[in-house]
Amino acid sequence: MSNELNPVGEKTTEVLIEPLAEILKHVGRAIAETQQALDRNSIATETELADKREELGYDLHATWYHLPETDIEIKMSLSMHLEEEKKEGKTVAWKTILSAAPLNASYKNLFNYDVAGTSVLKTKIVSIPPTDTLPME
Repeated sequence: MSNELNPVGEKTTEVLIEPLAEILKHVGRAIAETQQALDRNSIATETELADKREELGYDLHATWYHLPETDIEIKMSLSMHLEEEKKEGKTVAWKTILSAAPLNASYKNLFNYDVAGTSVLKTKIVSIPPTDTLPME
């Protein structure tokens, strides 16, 4: 289904309520995929320039881009519910699930939500340099 907002024809789904952990995983994954795309582009450019270095007579190199940090602010409605954990048909525990509904026009209109009660999650994802060695187990 192609449209102006999604010209590549990918299906876009609007999620009204999802566990907060899942929302944060999606955001983190999107940032990681963006960095990988930037890296792939720089590698392709470097490869192309390497082929032309001798021909052009210039020592050209690709520009590398990096997302050193990303600030995220999500306005949402939060709710909690209990989820039963069973083992062999018996309840062994109750797990508290924190769910979030990102505040958007659909949610506001569907539930007649008062934006004055909105929760705000602010977080920062920061890249760190790789370690020289892997820790011993």
